[in-house]
Amino acid sequence: MSIDRVSISNAALDRTLGSNGTEELRPTSHSRQSQTTVTDDSVSLSDSARNADRFASLVNDSRNSRLDAVREALANGSYRVAGRDIASKLIELNTR
Repeated sequence: MSIDRVSISNAALDRTLGSNGTEELRPTSHSRQSQTTVTDDSVSLSDSARNADRFASLVNDSRNSRLDAVREALANGSYRVAGRDIASKLIELNTR
């Protein structure tokens, strides 16, 4: 099946697509009213969201510390990998 052209008939969308971005935007009376009544925006996170954020930070910190340890071992020449591990990984990657 092939779709060559999609026709959308939405007046607001048609005006937006036809705009070249140089027109001045004029706020409607409704938007002016809403701008004056908004006093403060706030966001509150649930306990689950806070716990998820805390967990993500712990995982990221753990990963960074492991990478730093590998970088240090590579830099000072003490990083060793068993030949068996390398061969095993190469075989695994070539049999997929």
